[in-house]
Amino acid sequence: MSNLIIFDLDGVITSEDAYWDTAGLVLHELLYSPRYWNLDPNQSGPEGQYMPAATAEESRRISRALFPEPAILALKARAVNSNWDTCYAAVCLHLIEILRALPDRAALQPLRPWDASWLATFRQQVAQARGVAGHPQGVSLPYMIDIVRILNLPIFQDAVGFELINRFDVYASEVLGFPIENVFSRYSPFWAFCQDIFQEWYLGDELYEQSYGHAPAQPGKRGCIHFEQPLLPLEQVRAALEELRNQGYTLGIATGRPEQEALVPLKLYGLLSYFDQQHIATSADVERAEALLRSQGDRATLLNKPHPFIFAFAANPNHFVLNGDPFGMPVGAQFIAPARVEAAQLPVQYTGFIVVGDSTGDILGGRAAGALTIAVLTGARTAEARELLAQSEPDFTIEDVIKLPALLQEIDSLATIQRLQFTEREKAEHLLQRWFARHMKLFVDSVTLTPKAVSLNSFNGFYRVGDDEYFFKTHVE
Repeated sequence: MSNLIIFDLDGVITSEDAYWDTAGLVLHELLYSPRYWNLDPNQSGPEGQYMPAATAEESRRISRALFPEPAILALKARAVNSNWDTCYAAVCLHLIEILRALPDRAALQPLRPWDASWLATFRQQVAQARGVAGHPQGVSLPYMIDIVRILNLPIFQDAVGFELINRFDVYASEVLGFPIENVFSRYSPFWAFCQDIFQEWYLGDELYEQSYGHAPAQPGKRGCIHFEQPLLPLEQVRAALEELRNQGYTLGIATGRPEQEALVPLKLYGLLSYFDQQHIATSADVERAEALLRSQGDRATLLNKPHPFIFAFAANPNHFVLNGDPFGMPVGAQFIAPARVEAAQLPVQYTGFIVVGDSTGDILGGRAAGALTIAVLTGARTAEARELLAQSEPDFTIEDVIKLPALLQEIDSLATIQRLQFTEREKAEHLLQRWFARHMKLFVDSVTLTPKAVSLNSFNGFYRVGDDEYFFKTHVE
């Protein structure tokens, strides 16, 4: 696997802007559609019907007004990597604040915001709270909330990924004054409810019906997938991918996108042919593995980033194949998921492949899967996001993916390893371990360098294979 590079897509090769537009449009529809929360009837179109945004420009304007970029980036910086989860987090926090403003919120127990009859009762309370026909004497209901402020509350301190989302029930219990369980958590029925609306907006009417076999609940959505734009100049990206292949690398993908949503933009951009189909992992692979775990009674383990599963699966899918069928489990067999990722205690046992990503979830998950990690800054658009990305301690950081071939040439050099042994010895040892595998077909369990100040152009040490340890020495011109 020393010649394998696994790329995240969004923020690395593809832009997330169309997904971010989708997230804000989901929130807009929930807030204002008579089908859902109906906070302001004045936002509806003729005859009180919800009118979906029709153009890319209108979609961007509406979306960013409700779900501004700093809020999105604050969630991304907390390793909420999937855009479904980013959208869900914004929806949950908005609904909690709206419920807080309702005088008789306790009468809405048990909370079932995915249920049509519950939504009807909720809308009645909203109408009563804002006053007859929306007169100003009613209670002020929050159309927008400060997500960044909420994420900085003590209850969310140090929480990342699914741990952050799974604290929403506790947060709601505190602010609403009654116990709440499995309403705002990951994989509650509300998560699936929001995901379906997200897919309506992203795919649009035609692709949604092709994918799900039925028409969307709210027709008239063109589909933000058709508004996708490249993240970087395509000719430069093609040249970089071509150079990586010329250097002998096999290229793969580990993305939270569904397969169709990952492959369609790459086909449109003319980039798909650069990637090895055997090393492409998507949300479908994660969902199948989680379904297997649930069938075996494990409902706690979640395999999305920053869990290492998707990177490990993309790097070595055969490891997860039984009887020739991915995840095809014989009777009585057990699927063993990689250990849960804890941000403060990640195992570092490099297996030689490389992960390139733009988020803390990519770096934490890639390292836990045994990869050398390279962060790109194209997805980290704020100083806070870049600081948190740096705190995840990638092995290397570059401005964008176009600079990857030059970096890999540099770190594959014995001169670089010789220099790093004095300042970052552990990193130099991992690079030398990769060098042995890549250039000598020598697969070692560990490398130990013994830097000597007098060795200005050489290095030496020991490598271990099983129980045997061998001395090596090299001279660098």
